[in-house]
Amino acid sequence: MKVYKADAKYCNYLHYYEPKIPFVENDKENRPFVGVVLCVNGKNFFAPLTSPKKKHLTMKNTQDFLKIDEGRLGGINLNNMMPIPKSYLEEIYIYEIKDIKYKRMLYMQMEWIEKNKTRINNRAKNLYYLVLQRKATEQLINRCCDFKLLERKCQEFMDENNISEEEILYKKII
Repeated sequence: MKVYKADAKYCNYLHYYEPKIPFVENDKENRPFVGVVLCVNGKNFFAPLTSPKKKHLTMKNTQDFLKIDEGRLGGINLNNMMPIPKSYLEEIYIYEIKDIKYKRMLYMQMEWIEKNKTRINNRAKNLYYLVLQRKATEQLINRCCDFKLLERKCQEFMDENNISEEEILYKKII
C-alpha cells in the first residue's frame, strides 16, 4: 500500500454534502489530508490517517476506527472514507519529506499498514456494507459518512468534470 494526499478542492466539494469529510483548507492551517486507498464496492475509497494522540493508547479498535500499532502511531478513520478518482490523489513519497519526525512516523505507519492490509481492506468493506444495509448500530451509522451519498456526489463530480469512469475503479497499481 501507498500513502496519498487527497486533493483539497475535491475534499471540500464533498464536505459541502457530507460535513464529516474535513474541510481541508482554512486560515488556521493548510495541512494535507493523508490516507490510504482501499478497494470498497469495486472503487477507490480514500481512508484518512490520523496522527498519534494520547487518547489512541486507551481507545479500542472499533468497526470504524483501526489503531495503528496499538495507537502508538495513530489510526485509520474508516468512518470518514470517501470515494475518490485517481487523478485527485497525489502519492506521497516519504523519502522526500523534510520533517524528520513526521517522515519517521509516516514510514512506521506504512510498515504497519502494509503488514495489515488484508485486515484493513476487510474491515473497510464490512463497515461499508453494515452501514449501507443498516445492520450496524445507530451510533455507528451516525459516526460514518453517508457512503452512498458520497458515491453519488463523486459520480456527479466526475460527470461535471468529464472524468472517465476508469478513474474511480480500483486497480492493483494503486
